[in-house]
Amino acid sequence: MVKQVTSKQRIVVNVTASADWRRRPVGIIRVERELVKQLRRLHPTRIEPVLLDRQSGEWKLAGAPLFDEICSDEWVLADNPDEVPQALKKPLAPFKPSPTDKFVTVGSDWSFDIPDRVMRLYGQHKALVAALYDLIPLLFPEFTPGPEFFDQFHRHYRDVAKYAQSVFSISEHSKQDLLEFWQRAGLSGPLPRVEVVPLAGLPRKAALPQLSAAERAQLHSLCHAGEYVMLVSTLEPRKNHQLMLDIWRQLHLERGARCPRLIFVGMRGWGAENMIQQMGQMNATRDGKIEWLQGVGDDLLMHLYANALFAVLPSHYEGWGLAATEAASFGKVCVTSNNSALSEATGGLSPSHHPLDLPAWEREIRRLIDEPEYRQGLETRIVNGFVQRTWDDFGREFSTKLL
Repeated sequence: MVKQVTSKQRIVVNVTASADWRRRPVGIIRVERELVKQLRRLHPTRIEPVLLDRQSGEWKLAGAPLFDEICSDEWVLADNPDEVPQALKKPLAPFKPSPTDKFVTVGSDWSFDIPDRVMRLYGQHKALVAALYDLIPLLFPEFTPGPEFFDQFHRHYRDVAKYAQSVFSISEHSKQDLLEFWQRAGLSGPLPRVEVVPLAGLPRKAALPQLSAAERAQLHSLCHAGEYVMLVSTLEPRKNHQLMLDIWRQLHLERGARCPRLIFVGMRGWGAENMIQQMGQMNATRDGKIEWLQGVGDDLLMHLYANALFAVLPSHYEGWGLAATEAASFGKVCVTSNNSALSEATGGLSPSHHPLDLPAWEREIRRLIDEPEYRQGLETRIVNGFVQRTWDDFGREFSTKLL
């Protein structure tokens, strides 16, 4: 049950990241948009959306019309996502803090000194409710676009320790990483409490959603071409797509037309140029056994999961692993790396291996392809044991623990 609070206590929500993003939501943007949707549903009279004006450094009110527009599906399906929308060109009223506010911010805050900016608004009153997805830039800085991310995260989570009243963590593993970081940093004094609120997956309903004519044609083409295995993730080095390319090179060499397809679903990320070029030149790709889909919406993605042979997520490290949760939501095996929070994302119900152990991954994938009874046994275990979690569940738990 959501806690009862005085109606005067505002929930100030930073929607700057969502305002900046005009493409299909992924990762942090997806979480922010889902959280905002839930807060609007649960606390409609308490929400005060704000934007950071990066030119002036001031917080501005995102009034009702603008807020509605940012939260709409049309906002993230823009024809020209790099163009600044008219709604953001209009002058916005300044935000005025209140000493009873809770200031919720769950975007990419490390790049914009958000804890310090919120502290300057509220002084000694700790209003900040911060977010923790992972500490990858500190633990594995080589998996970030540049060296500045190490310094940004180091400063950001030290400031969170000083200025936040609480922290929302997406997993127990990330929470433990943060507590260990604070301990190594020698931070003293009362630290903010860290509350774990696991993420949700795609909604699994009795019937799959209706598709547009274009999506139906695409799905028919994909399914008609035969069995496939999915890897749903932005293409970047940390996600370890290269491991799958190496395995599929060998599978295709041995099996030719009998080789199932490997389908990557996700946008182009940083540092993937060489891998993408290599993928495009592979014989497996030329023969249609490796495909890359971009711009896939949730409805089509649900159909892809439902029709997949199984999924894989061989990441070097994850704060959660939403694609693994999504696969489990559809009763599908998702082979993951045996590290970080991935066992939380699957409920520990799918096979896992070290992300550098190519022979183990290859053996697992061959077995899942060649032994239907083995794969079906795992699927039965997932269907019977996986706890389906919705974004409504996420919103209620976030409200109970942090608001």
